[in-house]
Amino acid sequence: MTADFEQELTAGREQLEAAREELLAVVRALSDADLARSRRGGCAVGRVLEHVIQSEWLYAGLVAHLRDQPSPGDVVTGVPTSVADAVDRLAASRRALLAALDGVDEASFYRLRAVGHEEYSILSVLENETNHDREHAEQVQAILSVR
Repeated sequence: MTADFEQELTAGREQLEAAREELLAVVRALSDADLARSRRGGCAVGRVLEHVIQSEWLYAGLVAHLRDQPSPGDVVTGVPTSVADAVDRLAASRRALLAALDGVDEASFYRLRAVGHEEYSILSVLENETNHDREHAEQVQAILSVR
């Protein structure tokens, strides 16, 4: 195990956690009624959160696939019914991703593999998930800023 790998894995996990905390700060500030809010022509907050949760389950499955391991489970579907439900679902999807990542080796972490018409490494999945949380935290804030 090289120092670069350990450093990048640690940094990836830290960035993943920081982005999730940013998203959770936005989510925890919501009221249950806010889940139904949307911008004209756009998705409601609850639907945005459903997308984030489903995507993380898919990322967890992708990490497992990249490691030739079994899928972590079925994608949870449906719009969260409350803020507490959204927080719980976000925690479950994050546990699935971290479980798929647990014990990753250096070769698997960096190896690019084709999945459909894209190529992924576990490193790129972590970067994508980090950016995804931040993107949608900003989207929810933008939805809420519309009067």
